[in-house]
Amino acid sequence: MSSDAPPPAQTTIDVRKVARLARLDVADADVPALTRELASILGHARGLDALDLDGVEPLSHPSDLDAPLAEDVAGGELSRDALEHIAPSMDGSFIEVPKVLGGQGGA
Repeated sequence: MSSDAPPPAQTTIDVRKVARLARLDVADADVPALTRELASILGHARGLDALDLDGVEPLSHPSDLDAPLAEDVAGGELSRDALEHIAPSMDGSFIEVPKVLGGQGGA
């Protein structure tokens, strides 16, 4: 299916609603292009409906390969000097790390 193909007549996409649900700020100028792109994505997904999947077993994961896991064994301890050397920054005796959770409150 060509990405330049116009969306089918029955496809109506409310880009503003999708953006609001995804908590995205979309400029008015971007709405027409996003409408075409979303229609193209949905058209591709509709094309997948035409595939003959009889006899195809569903997967629980996209890859059925067994990933070898490393043995979980305790290693040696780092000296304080070695730890301070590799730490991003220190605040007295504490290691400072970048904030990873946003907003108010905890995880």
